[in-house]
Amino acid sequence: MLDVRRLLILREVARCGSFTAAAQALDYTPSAISQQIAAFERELDTQLVQRGPRGATLTEPGRMLVSRGETVFSQLALIERELRALAGLESGLLRLGWFATAGSTLVSRAIGIFRARYPGVRIELTECDPDECVPKLRDGEVDLALVYQFELEPGLPADIEQIDVIDDPLHIGLPSGHRLAGRRVVRLADLAGDSWIQGVRHGPTLDVLPRACRSAGFDPVVTLRTDDRAVVEGLVAAGVGVALFPQITLPAARPDIVIRRLDSPILLRKVRVAMAVNGYRGPAAEPMIGVIKEVCGQIAVEAVRRLGRS
Repeated sequence: MLDVRRLLILREVARCGSFTAAAQALDYTPSAISQQIAAFERELDTQLVQRGPRGATLTEPGRMLVSRGETVFSQLALIERELRALAGLESGLLRLGWFATAGSTLVSRAIGIFRARYPGVRIELTECDPDECVPKLRDGEVDLALVYQFELEPGLPADIEQIDVIDDPLHIGLPSGHRLAGRRVVRLADLAGDSWIQGVRHGPTLDVLPRACRSAGFDPVVTLRTDDRAVVEGLVAAGVGVALFPQITLPAARPDIVIRRLDSPILLRKVRVAMAVNGYRGPAAEPMIGVIKEVCGQIAVEAVRRLGRS
């Protein structure tokens, strides 16, 4: 393979017309220039420079090499510009995994802020449960993933790094005319006779609601299981049942639903940003983590206000 550094020296000799002038332009000694050209000629087994009392001129192979070399230098310059753009967040790609209940507030807001600050960075989104995120992080399909974990659930593997971004207690959403709507805090046991709309249809968290209810002394009557938050909220507002509302969803929750705090330490999850310990971490990763933390702070404040308005 051609030595690009020697090709650059050859081009400078052609431009300057002598070893001495090329040495001055490249901050080399004339002897070093001469040695590099001689080594280049030995490597290619052909004469590249005609040396004479009036300076140096290129031979036909030398001229061909410099001419074709301009394409190489143009591509190298382009690569350097693209690398600087990546490092400066002027371009690039960030692939973010996220779970369903983070979509309406946390993810949408974070992307809006990030794009306003770094419009050149393209974002790809993948909706996946926390257990689905692990192989995607390991395989490099996503760079970062929003995940959550309840107290009694096993943690993610050791090769997945996690950064806490917000504590996310689950509250109870009630129809406006519900018998418990006037309370500020609702005990889970007081909901034993209600029908439930469960906001998860499959996956490892499917047992979170039944487990919490059993700890309060009853088995929940589940009318519907769905991953669609709009359906959950519509059915609660219509009086079909009650449902759990993660804190991060409260700023976007329908105003005709009464939301109350739940007296249940089991129904608390921690939301984290996860990434592979040994995976590639592009320049956009840290700024996105910072934006996610910023948005989580806003959501926590708005959730308190939403609870106060109900």
